This record gives sequence, C-alpha cells and structure tokens, in this order.
Amino acid sequence: MLKFDPFSLETLKKAIPYLKNNPWPASDITAGVLLMFREGTELGFCIENDTLIVRQIIGDQVAFSWPIGADVDGAIDKLIVYARENSLPLRFYGVTKELLRIIRADGRLRPAMWGFDMRWSDYVYSFDEIASFRGKKFSGQRNHINKFVQLYGEPVVRAVRPEDRDKIDAMLREYHTEHDGGNAIEAFELAGTLDLLDVYDDLGMTAVCLEAGGEIAAVSIGELVGDMLFIHVEKALKRFEGAYPVIFNGFVRYVEAQLGYPLLFVNREDDSGDPGIRTSKRQYQPISMINKHLVHVKAGEGLTWDFMRHRRGTVLQSGEIFLTPIRASDKAAYLALNTDVVNNKMWGYDYREDPLITGPVDDNTFYDQLRRDMRAGDSINFAVRTSESGPMIGEALLWQFTSDGFAEVGCRIMPEFQQKGYGRAAFSGLSEFASRELGLKCVARCYIENEASCRMIEGSGYSQIRQDGKYKWFKL
Repeated sequence: MLKFDPFSLETLKKAIPYLKNNPWPASDITAGVLLMFREGTELGFCIENDTLIVRQIIGDQVAFSWPIGADVDGAIDKLIVYARENSLPLRFYGVTKELLRIIRADGRLRPAMWGFDMRWSDYVYSFDEIASFRGKKFSGQRNHINKFVQLYGEPVVRAVRPEDRDKIDAMLREYHTEHDGGNAIEAFELAGTLDLLDVYDDLGMTAVCLEAGGEIAAVSIGELVGDMLFIHVEKALKRFEGAYPVIFNGFVRYVEAQLGYPLLFVNREDDSGDPGIRTSKRQYQPISMINKHLVHVKAGEGLTWDFMRHRRGTVLQSGEIFLTPIRASDKAAYLALNTDVVNNKMWGYDYREDPLITGPVDDNTFYDQLRRDMRAGDSINFAVRTSESGPMIGEALLWQFTSDGFAEVGCRIMPEFQQKGYGRAAFSGLSEFASRELGLKCVARCYIENEASCRMIEGSGYSQIRQDGKYKWFKL
C-alpha cells in the first residue's frame, strides 16, 4: 500500500525534483505553495517507483495531486486501491484543463465530476513582456515606475541578504496592518511568508527586495519550474508609490540576469477573490489563466450515487418537512445560517476562521461555494423547509463520499426552529434517500458533548461504531 510521509523540510526537499518536472504547471503543486499553506492540511508525500503523489486536505476532505514521475499509470492503480482500502474519497486537486481531459478519458476514473473557482485561477504573463514593459498596453506601468524614480531615485532590486531580515520583518508587519481585513487567509499568508523567508535558499528559490531611501519597500520570492517563474510572495508598502510594478519588473529582470537567458512565462498565482488584487493582476495583461479544477472520481465497485438526480430538482418529503434544492432566493437565509457562530459551534464551523472565505461576506459567499462543491461532486445539499415553497429553515447534506461507497450525512437547523422535530425528520429522510435511492452506506458524527445531536442520529436508526477524543461516530 502507498505510504505518505508527513510534511517536514526533508520530505519536501525529496519531493522538489519531481515538483520541478511537473508537466502540468499550476501553483498548487509547487514547493513554495505547499510550504506556505501546509497548516491544517495534513500534508504528506509519497514517492514510489520514482513517482510522487502529494496528499492533503482540501475543503475538509482528502485530495491528491496527479502523480508526477516515471510510473503515473501504476500510481493511479495504487491510488484507487489506497482510497478504497482507507475509505477515502478519490479527489485530485490542481488539475489543469489539459490534465482534466486525460482524467476524463481514463476508464478507471469514470465517471468524474469537476469544478473550479476563479478566485484560485493562476494569472500567467509573458516573461519577455514583463521584463521590458514595452508597448502601449504597459504605459500605465511605465508611468508608475517613472513616478517611483522621481520620488525615490533609481530603484534597487537585489537579492535578499541575511542582514535584511529584521527590516523585512518590520516591513511585513506594516504590510499586514495595512491589509488586515479580518480574513483567515491573510494571517495564513503572513505566517507562510515568514516561513518561506526562513528556508527559501535551502529550497532553491530566489528572494529579492526593493530598496528605497535605505528602507525595504517591497519583497518578492519565487521559484523556477520548467520555463515558468512562479512568484509566491509579492508584497509592497502602500506609502511607496509605484513599488509594485518596480518589484515585479525588477524581479523578472533579476532572474533573467542570473540565468543568462529569458524564460517564457511568469505565473503570478491567484487573486484569492480580492477585488483590488484582481484589478491589479489584470492590469498587467495576462496572456492566459490556469483554471485549477478539483476533480472527484468514482473508482471502485458498487457506487450508484446519482448526483444528476439532485440537479434536476429532487424534492424529498419526510414527516412535516421538505428537502428541496437550495435556491437563489435562499441566499440571505443561507448566509444567516452559515454566519450564526453560536449555532454552528456544535457543527464544528466558524466562518471567521474559514480560509476559503477571502472577500467581503455577502449573500453570494456561501451560495457560490455551495454550487462549486456540488459541481465538483463534493456534496449534495438540500434546504430544509416546512412546505415545498416555504422559507429555508435549515440545511441537510451528503458529503465525504468515499471510493468504497460511504457518505456522511449532516443536518443543521436555525435556532428558532429547533426542538420541533424538524432536524430528526430531515436527517432521517435524507439518510433513507441516500441508502435506498443512491445505494450509499451512511455514516454520521457529532461532538461528544452534543447530546441533542447524538439523540437525533440514534433516533434515526444509526448505531455508534466508535468514539475518539472529539466525536462519536455512527453508522446506519
């Protein structure tokens, strides 16, 4: 069976030769991104038969990189067995459009569902264009650089030196104060940047800084994969006008000077859904976008789930409640359900700590995420209602679909509708539908101290199968 070694600098270093030869260039499968965003992902590496597979948690579920190396076909066979024997979903992340075609054509991986989120699509630029900023379309960038020169003198973009670290740390603290919008990803990025500054040289990456008047105005860190420069960190202080085009252009020119020849592409990674970053990255005239798909495949025997059935508008009735699709008209109610911190505490969710929430929270935030999850085959979500056309009073869902036919059932009800039997009716109805109609083996869990939820699950015909330090687990 495949064996995944947990993240350490040593395991990452062993993976780097494979990551450098990844034929499907996406920032998710680079050493810098893996190091910066490893926290909470249970990141692990498996190298077998001269082939690398990366495993981590994506969206609360296990996902794998597409194998890289000498025996991709054999690695897929072993992954299918590994997922089945460990009762895991078989999901691939960081899947480019070209790689998606290969997955869809592989008979072992049919049928597949997939989706991507534009927030995480990589911006790709011409290396030569960014190094020169020639032409009318870059007149704005040239004007910003000229403004920088007028204010601070000729820019100095150079390699980061050990003695720069205190200044860079101070610069990053100021940057974080400028950009602290309360999103979890901002704290992740700051911590990841500091980690990368500690080890970038050991991992064969390049770090440069921009000096202005004896201060560090900007810093950037990147790595080369094939003919592409990936820029993992690019941060500049607001008070230095024009610092961003200066550091971007200067970093590319620095890499070209060090190599002695130009590369073809620059990958500036995603915009995380931030409107300001999106506008900025588009102003630099990307020549393409890399849409990174999350692909969920049904490998194994006995799987009869029919996601398309729900997409045609399945409506279930169970006792006094109805389970229907979550509609656009439910956006406000769904927002309220997801942002009720107290009610969600026993569901193990706090939207304020969700790294997938990167922009302002509004009526579209959770509704759009729901639609993406369903497109990728990660969940089937229902609104709970007291009549088929009535208002949404809660949510019931199926998720954690494994390659050996299991699925987890969950349910949450808005506080004002609790203790009326609606939760049990919804949970029981969805469990019966999943078992009888979709052929799934249903499991459920609840926090040990959540006695009401445990009673609901047991009252729906489930039996406890195990208990860990956090949850009680049940099986129908």
